[in-house]
Amino acid sequence: MKHKNIYVPEISDFSLLTALKSSAKFVLLFKQTFIIWCTINFAFLYIFQLIPNGWTNSLSIIWLISYYVFLTIFIRHTLQHKPYFSLIRIFNSLVPSSKIMFMNIIIYLFVVICPYIPLLMGFSDKYLEIFETYMGIIQSNNNLSGKALFYVFMLLISPFTITRPYLAWISSLVGKSRSIMDAYKKTKGYYWRFVSYAIVMSSSLALSYYIDTIYNLNTLVYIMTFLFMYFNIVFISLYKCFYKKKTKKSS
Repeated sequence: MKHKNIYVPEISDFSLLTALKSSAKFVLLFKQTFIIWCTINFAFLYIFQLIPNGWTNSLSIIWLISYYVFLTIFIRHTLQHKPYFSLIRIFNSLVPSSKIMFMNIIIYLFVVICPYIPLLMGFSDKYLEIFETYMGIIQSNNNLSGKALFYVFMLLISPFTITRPYLAWISSLVGKSRSIMDAYKKTKGYYWRFVSYAIVMSSSLALSYYIDTIYNLNTLVYIMTFLFMYFNIVFISLYKCFYKKKTKKSS
């Protein structure tokens, strides 16, 4: 192995612990390169904080496009697919990425809008109290049980809305299948392992947020930067695990 080559080690089968370990070894082996990527990612997050009114500002569109291109270059560089900047691959990757966004918007609409349907259908007497309780849970910042149920729901559907579509997105960036259905087929039988991965990711981010908030450390953006780049490395490890196998042609 040439030390100048940067690649994520392959894992023969998806074990969460193995994927986390191999990704950690990659980070340590190429720590200088990883620090550079983290620094660029931090710069993007810092610049976004400087945009007045955040997403409501038209400048955020320019930021989003630039950040998307940065991520595509990072993925292609880590997987050693030259040229690292490829307009064709960027455009191809818009299909799975737009599906990820669409699916999550649909879920949000389902959670927020669907409770109104029984009211429109005339079930207002007995249902109104249930509806008011439900909306109170969603809108309340102090209702921990309601938040917990929502996060559990999002974790249970994450293999369909995030993990598998994200693998399809990585695949599209290197010129392979961009089909989310193909990602489902390749990862069939790994639902609960993907849920466990989502739990590790979300709990790491949540723990970092609460520690930073409680102790007023003001280090959240640095931790989030590292975790985001690290978990992308883990996703690349998973991609190499599931997409390396080729079906043999019958003679």
